[in-house]
Amino acid sequence: MDSTTFRWVLVVIALLVVLAIYLFGQHQSRLRKRSAIETFTREEVDSAFVEDEQLRFELNNLNRIRQDNEAEENLDEIQINPAEEARITPMVQPEAEIFVPPMLAGKNEERLISYHLRHGDFRLITGEEAKDAAAQVGLDLNHEAYLEYRKEGEVFFQVASLSEPGDFSGLEQLDFATLGLNCFIDLDVCGNPRLAYEAMLQKIDELVRLLNVKVFKSSQELLTISDVGSARERLS
Repeated sequence: MDSTTFRWVLVVIALLVVLAIYLFGQHQSRLRKRSAIETFTREEVDSAFVEDEQLRFELNNLNRIRQDNEAEENLDEIQINPAEEARITPMVQPEAEIFVPPMLAGKNEERLISYHLRHGDFRLITGEEAKDAAAQVGLDLNHEAYLEYRKEGEVFFQVASLSEPGDFSGLEQLDFATLGLNCFIDLDVCGNPRLAYEAMLQKIDELVRLLNVKVFKSSQELLTISDVGSARERLS
C-alpha cells in the first residue's frame, strides 16, 4: 500500500469515528429528553394537585350520562374517584374587590350554591368575551339584568357579575368589564335543585373552556371534586 492510499484510509477511518461519536451523542440526548419527560409526567401525577382539569374530566362524562338518562335523569350513576382528591392550599385573599350583590350577600349559605369563574390573576373579562360566552352556552339576560339558564321554562341557575353593580346591565357598552362570573342556585326558589346543579356544572365547564378561567368557591378556594361530591350529597 503506497503512502497516498494509506492517508486516504486514515481519513476515512477518522470520518467514521467522528460520525460514530456524533450519532452516539444524539442517541444519548434523546434518552435524556425521554427520561426528563417521563420524570416530569410522574411528578405531575404524584402531586395530585387538581384545578379545573379533573373537574373537566368529571364533567366531560356528565353530558354523556345526562343524555343516556334524559328520561329519568338518573344521576346516581355519576361517581367520584376518591383517589383523585385535591390537595389545595388556600389562596391569599385577593387585593381585587369581589362584589357580592345584596340578593346574595344576605342569603343563608346553606340555601345557596355559588361558584366563581375568574382568572387566577384577577385579570378582567371584557364585555365582548362575556357576551360571546353567554350566547354560546345559552345564557340569557333576565329583567333584573342577571344572566340565567332556563330549561323547559324553568330557571335552573343565574349568573351575577363579580364587579359592581353585580349585574350585566352595561354588557352592551364598550367599556364593560368584570372580574368574573358568579354562577349560583337559590335553593329556596329552585324547583329541581339536583337537575339544576348538574346543568350548572355542565355550563360551567363550557364557560371554563371559552373564557380560560378557573372555578372557585365563594371562599376563594379552588373548587374540587370533593366539593362537587359534597354538594351532590346535600341535594340528594
